Amino acid sequence: MVHAYFNPAQASAFNALASKTDSTFQVKYFKIHGSGAISRILIVIGTGGHKQLSNAYEDDWSDYKPTTPFGLMPLLTETSADGKTKLQIAESDAIERYLARKFDLFGNGTAFEEVLVNTFSSHTMALINQIFNKWGIIEDPMVRAANKESLATDQIAPWIKHHEKHLQANGTNGHYVGNKVTLADVKTDYVITMIQALTGEELVSESKTPAIWRVRQEMDKIESVAAWKGSEEYKVLSKENYDMLAY
Repeated sequence: MVHAYFNPAQASAFNALASKTDSTFQVKYFKIHGSGAISRILIVIGTGGHKQLSNAYEDDWSDYKPTTPFGLMPLLTETSADGKTKLQIAESDAIERYLARKFDLFGNGTAFEEVLVNTFSSHTMALINQIFNKWGIIEDPMVRAANKESLATDQIAPWIKHHEKHLQANGTNGHYVGNKVTLADVKTDYVITMIQALTGEELVSESKTPAIWRVRQEMDKIESVAAWKGSEEYKVLSKENYDMLAY
């Protein structure tokens, strides 16, 4: 039996919806930011608000887990504007790249710039995973504290060094590629929150890392992003995220 997420019969529907931005999107995940955060932001940027975004929060995970392709979330459901076509995508990386391509968040559309965006995004994602695995999911406060120093020196500091340099090379304009927002910018905005939860302004701040900080400033200028971050739903997710993952 072919799982709905991998059904070849959906190929034509995917191709038809690939460039459509008037769909509605449901992100199914836990009631935190976590691995659903970047997908939600991409939708908000691409659709110009969060009216086309709905969030389904899975409470009964033990029952729902066996129905997913890999026993993991988030899961994205896209429904066409006329309601006739519904597509599902699993795995956060696949979801994010699909949305980034749909919403023109890979630079100017050339293969070169797409590779650049993917390169910066991949490197930032590696840091996000390190912080999540060595800090976020660690419940023992002593272990978490012990991991903090190595995270700061071995993972975060090198990331800052390289990304500050590359962002400066692009003119410290708040973007990795050209002068428009891309998937790489969205991931960096997210990881800034994680870094500051661990180290305050010790490593990342407007004065210490102006090129990295400019990314956040440019993201905050996007009206739809500012509206989503200011919404009550987003604030609830932020609180739950901090209570569970400490960032």
